[in-house]
Amino acid sequence: MKNKLVALFLALGVASSANAQFGGLGGMLGGSKGGGGDVGAMAEEFNRDASAINEVVTYSLIQIVAALGDKQQIAAVKVVNDNLSKATDPKEKGSIQGTAIKEQATIAEELLKSDQAKAKVEKMAPEMQQKVAKSIFAVGVASLRIPVMMDKGRKIIEGVGSNPMNISKALPVKDGMSVFASALPKMPSILSTGLKLMRDVKVDPGNPAADSKMEADKNPSIPEG
Repeated sequence: MKNKLVALFLALGVASSANAQFGGLGGMLGGSKGGGGDVGAMAEEFNRDASAINEVVTYSLIQIVAALGDKQQIAAVKVVNDNLSKATDPKEKGSIQGTAIKEQATIAEELLKSDQAKAKVEKMAPEMQQKVAKSIFAVGVASLRIPVMMDKGRKIIEGVGSNPMNISKALPVKDGMSVFASALPKMPSILSTGLKLMRDVKVDPGNPAADSKMEADKNPSIPEG
């Protein structure tokens, strides 16, 4: 029964896609052992931490795209920001954030790599430059924490087999891992490209570490019109 339940989750593509995309991370995930501890408590902790990371990453991506994007891209992230401000249900917020991360990570990466990025940053007001720098820093911190979260998530899913009643508790973990698996491959590029870009214009975001303080700026600066 346990093997069937684990296989069911893994068939959803979360861990396998993570292994394929993350390279060295795949070995760490493959070597984890589940079944120990209170799966329900572990899932609750995972979901709480994942929610905090997703919130930070979402607002950081909104800010990067809002600062560097074209009118259409800016309008799109403004809608996301407005929807987040109106959402009161945690599940609804989580859904908005998950979609935004999957969509905006690619856009943010492309904008930071564009030939026009340096000129745009140079023309920004100092306050906007700092907001972009802090957003890049936050993405960097998140990218260092997510592999550990993926390892925890895998252990939780493997531990479901010891008590099938924990399936409902583990489903949000599967969703969280899916968001991470989609975003993480883009995040190192956002960090490295973003750090170089900001330092080229004499703005130093700092050097993110896994234990660096990471806060969500829920008031991104979004140009009008």
